[in-house]
Amino acid sequence: MAKGQMKSNKETRKPKAKKEKTIAANPSTKGTVKRED
Repeated sequence: MAKGQMKSNKETRKPKAKKEKTIAANPSTKGTVKRED
């Protein structure tokens, strides 16, 4: 249970958070995103 949930949460959170952050921050703060990344 914990293993499956952790994997699903981590896998879904990694691409979702990265994609949203890059897409939302890319046009808004290109310099900040590149610097933080």
